[in-house]
Amino acid sequence: MPTPPRRFWQLPDAQSLQQQAWLQKFGPRLHTPALWRLRRRSLQRACLIGIFCAWLPLPIQMLLAGALAVRFQAHLPLTLGLVWLNNPLTLPLLIVAGYQAGVVILQQSAQPFVFEASWQWFASSLQQVGLPLLLGSVVLGIVSALLSWPLSTWIWRYRVKRRRAAQQLERRARHNI
Repeated sequence: MPTPPRRFWQLPDAQSLQQQAWLQKFGPRLHTPALWRLRRRSLQRACLIGIFCAWLPLPIQMLLAGALAVRFQAHLPLTLGLVWLNNPLTLPLLIVAGYQAGVVILQQSAQPFVFEASWQWFASSLQQVGLPLLLGSVVLGIVSALLSWPLSTWIWRYRVKRRRAAQQLERRARHNI
C-alpha cells in the first residue's frame, strides 16, 4: 500500500532527519527517543530553542538549534521547523527589527543601511550595524522565546481538552447505540 502524500505543514519524520549529514555529527545521541516524541515539555523546549535561534542573524542557526535540541532534549523536528520562521521572506524584517532594537538598547542613532542577503553585505556592514544587530536580535530572540513558553503551554492544554472531549463524545455515542 503506498504511503499517503505528506501535507506541507507536517514535520519531517525521524528517519529523514537522522540521515542529514550535519545532524549525524551528534552520533548516538541523535537516536534518543525523547527527541522524537512530542510531549508537553519537549514542545515547550522546542519553542524556546527554535524561536530564539530564528532571531539570530548567523548562518549556523540550524546547527545551533539542533545542538541545543539534542542537549536539552527538545522535540527536534519542531525545533528545526521553528528556525524556519527566519526565511527569505521574513529575514529583512527580522534584520531591521533586530537592528532597531539594538540601536534603542545601546542608545545610538540609527545608521541608514540597505539589507542584502549576502556574505559580502554581512562582512562589509558588520562594522556599521554588527553590534546593534547582534544585541537587538539576541534580546528579541530571548523575549520571543520566553513568550513562547506560556503560549505553547496554552496550545498543549487546548489540544488535550479537545482530544478528551472528542473521546467522551465517542464513548457516549458507543454507549447510546
